[in-house]
Amino acid sequence: MSNFIESLVPDNIRTLKAYKPGKPVEALVKELGISEAIKVASNENPLGASRLAVGAAEEELKKLHIYPDGDSPHLKEALSLHLKVSPEELVFGAGSDELIDLIVRTFCKPGKDQILTHKYAFISYGLSAQAHNVKFAETAFDDSFQFDLDALLEAVTPNTRIVFLANPNNPTGQHVRRPKFEHLLSGLPKDIILVCDEAYYEYANGRPGMEYPDSTTYRTAVGSPLLITLRTFSKIYGLAGLRVGYAIADSGIIDYINRVRRPFNINRVAQAAAAASLADSTHVEKSRSAAQSGASTMVKALTSLGLKAYPSLTNFTLVDLGKPADPVYRMLLDRGIVVRPLGPWGLPEHLRISVGTPKDIDTVIATISEVLKS
Repeated sequence: MSNFIESLVPDNIRTLKAYKPGKPVEALVKELGISEAIKVASNENPLGASRLAVGAAEEELKKLHIYPDGDSPHLKEALSLHLKVSPEELVFGAGSDELIDLIVRTFCKPGKDQILTHKYAFISYGLSAQAHNVKFAETAFDDSFQFDLDALLEAVTPNTRIVFLANPNNPTGQHVRRPKFEHLLSGLPKDIILVCDEAYYEYANGRPGMEYPDSTTYRTAVGSPLLITLRTFSKIYGLAGLRVGYAIADSGIIDYINRVRRPFNINRVAQAAAAASLADSTHVEKSRSAAQSGASTMVKALTSLGLKAYPSLTNFTLVDLGKPADPVYRMLLDRGIVVRPLGPWGLPEHLRISVGTPKDIDTVIATISEVLKS
C-alpha cells in the first residue's frame, strides 16, 4: 500500500522533509519523568504576553461559537494606526510561515520561476519553494556569517521571481546594515519581489550604532511596489501560541495574496489579543530590555566557557561548539534543557539558544558547562 500511495505523490512532495519544531517542554517532562524543564529553543518571549492581550483573549473566549471576521478588521485598523500605513497595505497569516507560503503560491510559476535567498536562512523559504515545485537557490555567507549581498545580486537570473532576506537572520542572528540594504535595493531588477522577513524587528530597530534598516520606509523611495515586509506577534509580543503574522506591501500585492488566502485563517482570540498587545508599549519595552541584557549575558558566559558565541540584535544567540552539536543537544535534553541543534540548517556544530529568564539563563549556562566537562 505504501508504494501505491507513494506513486500518487508528486516528486517535490515525496522528497519534502517535514519541518521539525523545537521539542515541547510537556513532552520532555513526560519523557524524563521530571517536574519541569527549560525550553530555550524557539525564541519565545520569557515574559509571556501582555496582560492586555491576555485580558482581551479571555473576553473573546465567550464568543467561541461565532466565526471570526475573515478580514481581521479590528486588528487591521489597530495595526494600520500603529504602523501609519493604509489598511489596504496589510494582510494577516497564521504566523509568518503561512504568509511565506502564500507569497510563493501567489507569485511563483511552478517549474519555471526561482526563489533566491542566502545560506542559513529561515528554513521555511526552502520548504515552501519545494512544496510548490519552485526552484530554490542559496548564496554563501562569509566565515563570520555576514551577508554577502553582492553574491546575492550576482545570483539573480531572468527566472528569479522572489528574493527572501531575513533581517536579522534566523538562526545566525546577523543583520544587514542600512547602506548594504540600500545597495541591495538599487541592484535588484524592478520585476523581482524582495521579501524582508523582519520577525525580530522590534528587538533590532533603533539600536544605537547598528544602522538597522526599517524596510517599510523604502517602499516608495525605491520607486517600486515590489517590496514585502513580514513581521509577527510571536516574538516580542509573546503570542507564539496564537499564530499571528502580517505582511506590509503595496495594496496591489496584498490584493492578490488575499485572493489565495483562506478565510478565517486568524481565529477571533488571536485577533483580539494581537490588537490589544499593540497598546502595551511598556510590555514591549520590558521585553526588548530583557532580550538585550539576556543575550549579552549569554554571549559573555558562553565565551568564558571557550565557545564562540555570536552577538545579535535578536532574542537568541548562535553558539559554535567546535564539535558535533547533536551529542551535546541530547545530553542537555537528558538534563531537562531544550536548545535548538542546527544540523538541518547545515550547521552541525552549532546550537541556537534563546534568551530565557535570568534564572533560566543561569541554569542553562551551568548545565552546558557541566555537559562540556563530562
